Amino acid sequence: MTSRLRLGAFLAGVLMFAGLLAGCSGSDDSSGGSVQLNLPDGRSVTIPETPKRIVTLGDQWTDVALSFGVTPVGYYDYSKSATGELQPWYGQKLKGSTFVDPTKGDDATTIAKLDPDLIFAPGFASNSPEFEQIAKLAPTVNSISGQEIDPWQDMVNVMGTVLHQPEKATEIIEKTNGDIKAIAEEFPSLAGKTYALAFMYGNDQLSVLGDPNDGAAKLFSELKMTMAPKLVAEYQRSGNPRFGLSTENIPMLDADVLVVATATPQQAETLRNLPGYKNLKAVKDGAVAFLTQSQITGLNAPSPNSIPYVLDLLKPAFGSATA
Repeated sequence: MTSRLRLGAFLAGVLMFAGLLAGCSGSDDSSGGSVQLNLPDGRSVTIPETPKRIVTLGDQWTDVALSFGVTPVGYYDYSKSATGELQPWYGQKLKGSTFVDPTKGDDATTIAKLDPDLIFAPGFASNSPEFEQIAKLAPTVNSISGQEIDPWQDMVNVMGTVLHQPEKATEIIEKTNGDIKAIAEEFPSLAGKTYALAFMYGNDQLSVLGDPNDGAAKLFSELKMTMAPKLVAEYQRSGNPRFGLSTENIPMLDADVLVVATATPQQAETLRNLPGYKNLKAVKDGAVAFLTQSQITGLNAPSPNSIPYVLDLLKPAFGSATA
């Protein structure tokens, strides 16, 4: 793999198989002033003034910026890199922004041309060999929580601090939490129901979520749902938060709600025809939600706009599971 592909491939790979700060200080002046972020990896990042040219190298940070009405000058998006299409919850908001395409040149060089004054990257991006180069271009914020997938609420609070808009951050968090609460109130019987989340990346192989504390599991936890016991048991046995599941082990996906992402419609049809699939409880009850490769990132890396979008997609399955 060439160096120009490493960051993009690393970001895509983690997303597919996918407390706030150690310290934060800044000016109380809402018009600007310096902000210092002390990150879990020991780095201290100082942002001298309200940034005007932000680059976002992850789906979550891009959506968080857009939630504040800020269009990044450049962005990396897993869905666009993998499928050629932007995440649907962005709408047309990135029309004037530059896509940092890892297949068309060195990432650091591309970002440098954007003249950024602040760069946001996912926590796992620091493992990329290009991260050190990128971090020299401008103040660069990566992990803010020490977790593989940062909690979206923490990201919103950090953006609010950096932009000197804490009230806006509170507004965004309350609105998104309200969307989640509305689903819980619409389907109160979801509490205690089980769910399974899988990604079919080949005709005979799936990647399955087994860690109930994973970023993709948090939305279900907030709805008081629990992960399918067999998947949790396999995670505890293997230590792999997301593990491969061969198609003959389809019965392990037995749950009240099944959420499956496939790269193509043909793969979805292949799954429907596999032995054991029709015997799953969710299938019998009509509580299965098929998502595209792009849509599943709304669960893998939840953000203010992806959460209500994905919840709308899951509502039919929730309804069938609680009927």
